Amino acid sequence: MLNFFRRRDTFARLVLGGFMVIICVAMAMFLIPQGAGSDSSAPISQQTVATVSGTAITGQQLTDQLSRMEQGQQIPASLAPLLGQQVLKNLVAEQAITDQAQALGLAPTTQEIVAAARTAAPQLYPNGQYVGDDQAAQILASGQMTLADFQQTLRQNLMVNKIYDLITDPVRVSDAEVQQQFKTDNEKATFDYVLLDPTALQSQVTVTPAALAAYYKQHQANYDSPEQRQLEVLLANVSTIGAQIQISPQAVDQYYQQNLAQYTHPERVKVSHILIKYPNTTPTAAEIAATQQQAETVLKQVKPDGSNFAALAKQYSQDSASATLGGELGFIQKNQTVPNFEKAAFSLPAGQISGLVQTEYGFHIIKVEAHEAASVQPEAEVHDQIVSQLQQDQAVDKAQNLMNQAANLAQSTPLPQVAKQLNLQYFSTAPLGRADPVAGIGVNPDFASAVFSASVGALTPPVQVAQGFALAKVDKIIPPGPQPLAAVQDTVTSDYKAEQAKTLAQTQAQDLQKAAAKQGLKAAAAGLHLTVKTSPALTRSGSLGGDGSTGGSISSFASTLFALKPGQVGPVTSFNNGQLVYALDTLQEPSPADFAAQRAAAQSKLLDQKRNNVFNAYTDSLVAGLTKQGKIKIDQAAFQRVLGGDTNAPSSPSAPATPPPQPLGIG
Repeated sequence: MLNFFRRRDTFARLVLGGFMVIICVAMAMFLIPQGAGSDSSAPISQQTVATVSGTAITGQQLTDQLSRMEQGQQIPASLAPLLGQQVLKNLVAEQAITDQAQALGLAPTTQEIVAAARTAAPQLYPNGQYVGDDQAAQILASGQMTLADFQQTLRQNLMVNKIYDLITDPVRVSDAEVQQQFKTDNEKATFDYVLLDPTALQSQVTVTPAALAAYYKQHQANYDSPEQRQLEVLLANVSTIGAQIQISPQAVDQYYQQNLAQYTHPERVKVSHILIKYPNTTPTAAEIAATQQQAETVLKQVKPDGSNFAALAKQYSQDSASATLGGELGFIQKNQTVPNFEKAAFSLPAGQISGLVQTEYGFHIIKVEAHEAASVQPEAEVHDQIVSQLQQDQAVDKAQNLMNQAANLAQSTPLPQVAKQLNLQYFSTAPLGRADPVAGIGVNPDFASAVFSASVGALTPPVQVAQGFALAKVDKIIPPGPQPLAAVQDTVTSDYKAEQAKTLAQTQAQDLQKAAAKQGLKAAAAGLHLTVKTSPALTRSGSLGGDGSTGGSISSFASTLFALKPGQVGPVTSFNNGQLVYALDTLQEPSPADFAAQRAAAQSKLLDQKRNNVFNAYTDSLVAGLTKQGKIKIDQAAFQRVLGGDTNAPSSPSAPATPPPQPLGIG
């Protein structure tokens, strides 16, 4: 697990377009169509989806950000509009903040941009020297970013940071606020509770024919059969085809030599750490000394064999990403962490624990779990892996060619004959719904979409599936329609019992709560033959044990729970799909010693929260004001075209080629 202090993470945030702190901006401008300034005949990449004070945000910027966020993962089509809106809001807010910084004379200097580039992408500066624009462009391309994008992102990031500092520098937190927040975060409660689980109550539900018929009639639309289609299918199975492909030793050796880098493993160490952070990014000498003293207190508790390191990391480390994992960071390579951390980690043998290691983030205690030297896997060791890869590559090409041939032949030849002629798999199906698995293929949304877009007797185009490539002929379409109760009686019975059990749980919970308010929870539960459990000591964000019936966070009712007096019963609350009745047992406040030990971290956390809240409010106000003034305009039609990848828009073959990278002042 990589955490915030690692250099690679800084670069990743830039590659992703960053600035998540300014996402929360007004929704209104995205819900009301505005401005139709974009030319729908222009290529998607050149269409303007929004303008901010006259500056265009293009389809190219939107799609670039989306592709960086995907990072090779397929985003479901249903989520694309929501994610697209979020990205567009981010781009609009970034531009608004950047314009504001420019107007205030906060544009970054070349020296600031160079310094930011060195921190964000140290791989561009091996041994402190810039690799040059050509090599930098290649390195950045792996993160789907151009040199121009990188420089612009650095500039925007710096200007956002300058505005952030300007707006939030006056923000302070008092000792009383810190102490109250620490108490809120660390105060613990124990409570007695009864969880009425509807699933367990289903056995108490009586089902009569009349009640079932009435329920079915009331919810009949839920039991209509969906549209179904009966198919004939051809499948070119890549695994079957690949198994028949012979790979020569020469081909294996050639692939190995051409891809030697992927079999070369640099020196790396597996590390865990405990981080005690500075209270802010520019700590005073006194704050550094206080942080060091706090870290030394933790270091003294670490056993020589490191057996309690994970427990101490969970208790004290202020790196939230790794603390819950016992400080575990996994394997790191050189140039992935800040210099002091790297120097200490790579100098320690496996099993050793460092002293205090100071970085710009605070003081670290490092434990090295393993130390692996640089190595190259021999060809013999990866021979079978290469053979499988080459077979897979060739099989995919062959399967695709076979399926294209099949699509042509199937226009005039029955599918069983096509399968026999091309040695493909053929099968027919029973009627299938859109979400039903297809034998030999499984559930594949693209295949289902092709099948349910075709008419009776029509062929789908070849579709890539997990097994290879497939096409189908639609033999029969069965339209949707109502089903008689007898055909769906088991489903209706199950739904009826679930609904009645839910109502029963609510009724029993209300009865228990009323009785408990008068005579106490334990006595009331005993009278109703219900079992009372007692929680462990939990903070407001704690969870009941995950035993299958009581697992879950208490955050939804924590504010009410912690406001009770011992013995007092809270209101009935929905919890973990059931109904919870609870009574406070004890409240446990954190000790003064705990507060003294963690005061700096608590102060830093609260200050960050307040500053982020102030900056979010500032950004909301800025964007809302610009929108009201008509300076922010969203072209919903262009936005939808970009998200939908409108294939009717011309590809603009005459568009000028992308100019070669120019020196950008990051060297």
